[in-house]
Amino acid sequence: MTDKSNPYELPTEFVPIDSEAGRFENHDEFVEGSTTAGVRPALWSFKDAMERLESYRDDPKWDGNTRYVSLRGTDSPNSSSIPGMWATIHLLLPGEKIEMHRHTPSSMYFIVKGDGYSTIDQYRIDWTTCDSFSCPSWSYHEHFNDGDGDVVMWTVQDAPLYLYNRMMLFQPAGKPAGFFHKP
Repeated sequence: MTDKSNPYELPTEFVPIDSEAGRFENHDEFVEGSTTAGVRPALWSFKDAMERLESYRDDPKWDGNTRYVSLRGTDSPNSSSIPGMWATIHLLLPGEKIEMHRHTPSSMYFIVKGDGYSTIDQYRIDWTTCDSFSCPSWSYHEHFNDGDGDVVMWTVQDAPLYLYNRMMLFQPAGKPAGFFHKP
């Protein structure tokens, strides 16, 4: 039996492979099954997103690190917006920050409104309304609202690709990295 407290311990008891877990396919079957079928366009109202974010404003459960809405496409896997991309809209109140962390997905940011700055590894990026910037994979980064008003930040990541391949890692500064998938 595997010791669940040690994920690196080799198992001593095994489960038989399910004969339905795999099959052979020819070229046409592979191509047909390789594309995500039935993904429809989706529309998310910015007004509705902001109403949802405003409802989190005074709830201490939703702080600068977690006060965001995820734009999930109901036809897309891995809670993604569309296959391969995940979009979120963050609300940072004056003086708030998103704590330093890093993750395998790369990120693109668009500042809808507000003023602040981000640190990405050894770089500091000062930003204001309508600026965009990128954060490469596995770079330590944090975001600060150092202005007098709210910051609304739109983020797009390639997280679904990492989730699909079971390679999504997240690491808060000073803590061990952890996988998002379950073994």
